[in-house]
Amino acid sequence: MRVTLTSREAVEELRLWADYYEARAAALEIMRREGTAGAALAQIVARDTLARSTLARIKEIREVT
Repeated sequence: MRVTLTSREAVEELRLWADYYEARAAALEIMRREGTAGAALAQIVARDTLARSTLARIKEIREVT
Protein backbone atom coordinates (compact mmCIF):
# COMPACT_ATOMS: atom_id res chain seq x y z
CA MET A 1 0.00 0.00 0.00
CA ARG A 2 1.25 3.43 -0.95
CA VAL A 3 1.54 5.89 1.90
CA THR A 4 2.76 8.98 0.05
CA LEU A 5 0.56 10.58 -2.58
CA THR A 6 1.10 13.48 -4.93
CA SER A 7 -0.95 16.56 -4.11
CA ARG A 8 -3.16 15.84 -7.11
CA GLU A 9 -3.80 12.27 -5.94
CA ALA A 10 -4.55 13.47 -2.42
CA VAL A 11 -7.16 15.92 -3.70
CA GLU A 12 -8.69 13.24 -5.90
CA GLU A 13 -8.77 10.76 -3.03
CA LEU A 14 -10.60 13.22 -0.76
CA ARG A 15 -13.18 13.87 -3.47
CA LEU A 16 -13.60 10.15 -4.04
CA TRP A 17 -14.19 9.47 -0.33
CA ALA A 18 -16.84 12.19 -0.30
CA ASP A 19 -18.48 10.67 -3.38
CA TYR A 20 -18.29 7.19 -1.82
CA TYR A 21 -20.00 8.20 1.43
CA GLU A 22 -22.58 10.30 -0.39
CA ALA A 23 -23.53 7.36 -2.62
CA ARG A 24 -23.78 4.98 0.36
CA ALA A 25 -25.88 7.46 2.33
CA ALA A 26 -28.16 8.01 -0.67
CA ALA A 27 -28.69 4.25 -1.07
CA LEU A 28 -29.57 3.90 2.61
CA GLU A 29 -31.95 6.84 2.42
CA ILE A 30 -33.73 5.30 -0.56
CA MET A 31 -34.07 2.02 1.36
CA ARG A 32 -35.42 3.81 4.40
CA ARG A 33 -37.85 5.95 2.45
CA GLU A 34 -38.99 3.59 -0.33
CA GLY A 35 -37.93 0.09 0.61
CA THR A 36 -36.07 -2.23 -1.73
CA ALA A 37 -38.63 -3.18 -4.37
CA GLY A 38 -39.49 -1.89 -7.82
CA ALA A 39 -37.97 1.37 -8.99
CA ALA A 40 -36.23 1.88 -5.65
CA LEU A 41 -34.03 -1.15 -6.28
CA ALA A 42 -32.73 0.32 -9.53
CA GLN A 43 -31.82 3.54 -7.70
CA ILE A 44 -30.10 1.59 -4.92
CA VAL A 45 -28.09 -0.42 -7.45
CA ALA A 46 -27.04 2.77 -9.24
CA ARG A 47 -25.78 4.31 -5.98
CA ASP A 48 -24.00 1.07 -5.08
CA THR A 49 -22.31 0.97 -8.49
CA LEU A 50 -21.06 4.52 -8.01
CA ALA A 51 -19.76 3.71 -4.51
CA ARG A 52 -17.96 0.60 -5.74
CA SER A 53 -16.32 2.45 -8.63
CA THR A 54 -15.07 5.23 -6.35
CA LEU A 55 -13.68 2.68 -3.90
CA ALA A 56 -11.94 0.88 -6.77
CA ARG A 57 -10.26 4.14 -7.81
CA ILE A 58 -9.16 4.79 -4.22
CA LYS A 59 -7.57 1.33 -4.18
CA GLU A 60 -5.77 2.14 -7.46
CA ILE A 61 -4.40 5.37 -6.03
CA ARG A 62 -3.27 3.63 -2.84
CA GLU A 63 -2.03 0.57 -4.75
CA VAL A 64 -4.12 -1.77 -2.63
CA THR A 65 -4.69 -5.21 -4.11
